[in-house]
Amino acid sequence: MAKRGKAAPQREPKRPRTEDEDVDDAWAHDAQAMAADDASHLQFLSQARLPDVSAAGAQGRAKERVQAEKRRQRKMLEKEVVPDDSDVSTDMEGASESEDDLAEEASDLEEASDLEEASDLEEASDLEEEASDLEEEASDLEEDVSDDLGEEASDQDPLEAAYLAKMERRERRAEAERRALAQMPLPIRTEKGVIERVERPSHSRAVYSDEEEEEPEPAVLPTERSTAAEIAQRCLHPDTAMLAIAEAREEIAQLASRITADPEESQGLLRQLLVFAQRRVSLDGQRVNMHPYIRQLALLSLLAVFVDILPGYRIRALSEAEQRERVSRDVARRREWEQALVSLYREYLECCEADVRDASSPIAPIARRCFCTLLVRAPHFNFRKNLLASVIALLSRRAWTDASQQCFDALVELLRQDRDGEMGLELVMLLYRMIRERHLAVHANVLDVLVHLRLRSELSRHVRQGPMGAPTAAESRRADPRQVRKGLAVHRSKKQAKRDRHVRQIESEMREAEATLDLEEREKRQSETLKLVFALYIRILKTDDVPVPLLASALEGIVHFAHHVSADFFRDLVGVLRSHVASAMEAGDVRHALLCIVTALELQAGQGGALELDLGAFYAALYQLLWPLSMHPNIEATLGEGGLRTHSLSALLFRAMDLALVKAPRHTLHVSLERTAAMLRRLLTAALQWPTTTTLQALQTAHAILARTTAMDTRFEALLDNRDAVHDGTYDAYAEQPDSARVLASGEPCWELLLLCRSHANAQVRATADALLSGR
Repeated sequence: MAKRGKAAPQREPKRPRTEDEDVDDAWAHDAQAMAADDASHLQFLSQARLPDVSAAGAQGRAKERVQAEKRRQRKMLEKEVVPDDSDVSTDMEGASESEDDLAEEASDLEEASDLEEASDLEEASDLEEEASDLEEEASDLEEDVSDDLGEEASDQDPLEAAYLAKMERRERRAEAERRALAQMPLPIRTEKGVIERVERPSHSRAVYSDEEEEEPEPAVLPTERSTAAEIAQRCLHPDTAMLAIAEAREEIAQLASRITADPEESQGLLRQLLVFAQRRVSLDGQRVNMHPYIRQLALLSLLAVFVDILPGYRIRALSEAEQRERVSRDVARRREWEQALVSLYREYLECCEADVRDASSPIAPIARRCFCTLLVRAPHFNFRKNLLASVIALLSRRAWTDASQQCFDALVELLRQDRDGEMGLELVMLLYRMIRERHLAVHANVLDVLVHLRLRSELSRHVRQGPMGAPTAAESRRADPRQVRKGLAVHRSKKQAKRDRHVRQIESEMREAEATLDLEEREKRQSETLKLVFALYIRILKTDDVPVPLLASALEGIVHFAHHVSADFFRDLVGVLRSHVASAMEAGDVRHALLCIVTALELQAGQGGALELDLGAFYAALYQLLWPLSMHPNIEATLGEGGLRTHSLSALLFRAMDLALVKAPRHTLHVSLERTAAMLRRLLTAALQWPTTTTLQALQTAHAILARTTAMDTRFEALLDNRDAVHDGTYDAYAEQPDSARVLASGEPCWELLLLCRSHANAQVRATADALLSGR
């Protein structure tokens, strides 16, 4: 059916193009494309836009042109026409130019189709069928052209192929960098305040290189780390020993850092680090000795790791019922980590113990240091009793070395941390057993550990420290309205205030009950500790041929804890001390006798005079010791730094005189004033032969005795001025008992003061004696 309306003007049909003209146009387009040489604008035939062939009469002409183009391409391939540029992109550009020709023809057809009109629907359907056939032929032409281009590309120059390969590698590398940058996480702020970007490890095996090579390099795979056994094997050879030690040091440092970063997920890493601390490792069925320096690094690194990751509680073994019960995943994972941690910690302690027992091992000092550090830093964790036993075993030797001092300091620090008495009780039990098994053949410093037990202040009823802590301060019943309006307080009604007051009262009662139970438990432990301590001291006192330093340590401990002992026990203890004094006087052991005298007097002074003890034998022994002490050449010599056993003889003497005559209760002095005067007179006589320091101290003691006794009995004034004295006997300077010397009855003055005032070589001694003689 014809279209109605005004008829369109008829154009003259285009003159059909000849084959030669088409070829000339193609070569012209090729030359222009070669001049452009822009690879980014290459278009393949498969991407070209086909002309609209819906217009009438255009299908046949387009089909003919496509066939002509195919014939032209085949002729070019047969004649092996190579462009001057010898580049693969030339043929590709030719193909794109053919596409341009087709596009131009298609545009012409579109213009023609605007002028021509289809007559009926049948003709339109025929055109559609012809268009589909043309599309199939175009796809065939695309395949042929691509095959021809592939064949020519295979015959291209090697330099061009290398250049193209290089470009492809650069593109792949740029794409990989963009992807890595997109996957990179956000920066984080560390503890030091530094902002760091954490890079994720790349798992790509592609290797990019800017060097021009004929073949790309293969991907470099990361090498595996050497195992501990391999490092130990390399340490046996002098050539590779230094490198192996350096590698082991780096590996140990990395393992320790990774373990402390995530302890719960680093069980395998902790086991790997523990392998470096072993004395021998296995390699191919053989046992290889680990280098001592590597073991030292591993032991110290493990020490730092365990101190950092050990929890603040004791891990107990799970019962069978607990193992069978179903728990959550987090609880199961936590239990698994705890059991693994205990197992690895035990292996570490066993490794250290093997070196500690071997005195010839070069790692023994490091292992001992690890034991002492763990005992002080982690006493709450498992195997505390094992650590205590190992450290106390090192103190069982008679010689006192640096190792003994290190263990001693660790035990003292442990006792300072003991708040509930549990660690102190364990220490005393192990120490008592060790001393008993060795039949008291230990160094005297071992007993000095017991002096640091916290038994004096911990038994106080004022200590109220339970798990619930100290009571909080009482809060006001109602909040201040002004603070409420400012938003600084919360309004509470009367009902809420009453409920809060009731809750605080309940918490206070629970806290008091908990503190009472805790205090009772501590008192029970410390009572057991005190029994063991005094049982050990009495065992030492009742044993014959005990070294004097060990006996002195026991006596000092008795004096230190005397206020905790019951009165019934004192009488038996004083009886034992009396026998020791008698045996020491017979043997002429002045130090032993002075130590026992000081202990007995300290026991009486510690009870505040409430305990009535017969100390006459001790006074008599002290009076008798003044003669040998007056001629002792080393009376001022000390035995080092320490407790009572290291004091000089002069220090022990004046301590005993101070306890017996200066600080003694008044009723004790009233028992026998003659005894007091006799001891004072013999003290001044011995001062004539003593060195200057001891003489000055004797004059000060005499002044304190006279100042106290003169008010009690006026006869003491006759010791300084006897013009008004009553003479009723003669003074016996060589009497064995002080009561038989008759110093006050004789009325004789202390002529020793006159000699010291006039003839002593030291001016200070003369001035002090003159002041005492004149009563100043």
